[in-house]
Amino acid sequence: MAQTIALEGIISCSVFHFHEDTLIFRFHELRHTFATLAIQQGVDAKTISSILGHYSAGFTLDTYTHVTNEMQKEAAQRMGAFIAQAV
Repeated sequence: MAQTIALEGIISCSVFHFHEDTLIFRFHELRHTFATLAIQQGVDAKTISSILGHYSAGFTLDTYTHVTNEMQKEAAQRMGAFIAQAV
């Protein structure tokens, strides 16, 4: 039975599997990690889509990027700062 494990720095949760005492690594999952890290670094979605060879930025965002806890915290901090300035 396959068991997913998490490794620091890898975004997609299905990169590594154990199956019958063998570690399985799927390089394709690194595309998800690349897309997510590129979004975090401010690369626009259209550029990432082009690099990955996708037909649309929407497909790239829907399929290949993932929201991380760090992204959620940063968004909350930005909104908190914005609201504090508005008051």
